[in-house]
Amino acid sequence: MFLNRYWKSDKFNVFLSILPITILTIVIMVYPLVSIFYHGFTKWSISGTTLIGLDNYKNLITNGKLLLMLKNNIVMLSAVPILIFISLIIAYLLFEEVWGWKVFQIVFYLPAVLSSVIIGFLFRTFFALRGPLNEVFRALKLEFLVIDWLGRGTTAFIVVIIAMIWSLFGMAVLIFLSGMSSINYSVLESALIDGANWWQRFYRIIVPMIVGTIEFYLVVLVIIFFTASFGFIYSITSGGPGFSTTTLEYMIYVKAFKSNLLGQSSALATILFIIVSIIVIIIFKIFRKIGDWQE
Repeated sequence: MFLNRYWKSDKFNVFLSILPITILTIVIMVYPLVSIFYHGFTKWSISGTTLIGLDNYKNLITNGKLLLMLKNNIVMLSAVPILIFISLIIAYLLFEEVWGWKVFQIVFYLPAVLSSVIIGFLFRTFFALRGPLNEVFRALKLEFLVIDWLGRGTTAFIVVIIAMIWSLFGMAVLIFLSGMSSINYSVLESALIDGANWWQRFYRIIVPMIVGTIEFYLVVLVIIFFTASFGFIYSITSGGPGFSTTTLEYMIYVKAFKSNLLGQSSALATILFIIVSIIVIIIFKIFRKIGDWQE
């Protein structure tokens, strides 16, 4: 009797409706995470796995240039506030419908439809020693500006960061613009009547009212800069010169597919997952406090 009533109830229908996506989530997300965590403690090869404890993590700390890769990730992450600030400014200009705003809205979004590899090859060609940029400097007799952009660690890393910013800029503008479109325009009109200038309207009204949107895209950018930079690095610098543009994500590829050290690759993936999770939790806590202050 009880089972018959349960099968006919709304709860059972809800359970059936979420069962496929639950199974899919477990298969696609949960199982790989558990598998990677486990294999981080093994010597993993095609022939089988052998438990070796913390040896993979010890090798990464002593011989794997882990600190250098972490530093590179942190430097790359420093581009996130720059990207968000510029995107907010441009989005607000489009929101106020400056001259040609519809055209700019399309132009800014164009890089978002290109893959990271295509963008990487474009930037690799543009910043090559005999590339268009240096040829322009030579034509203008600015020989002191002609440098091997991809042959120096610092400039190569800057090129990778610029490529990522250029790729993500259009999507950021579109997301912030959609957040601004939900703001009641009468609030801005009242501020304008009260004498608020452009900058005051921006940081006193616009930014506080789209904090939720900023929080969302900040988390997305953190995840992207930590886990989706491979295509840019591979196509522009291949991690070089030396290890100057090698990040945790790129080293996972090197360990797994070039060195055949699948256990160390899994250990690196576990470290990357933990780092990203900690940063995301910190972001949530910070924005929760910001929300409390606004209330």
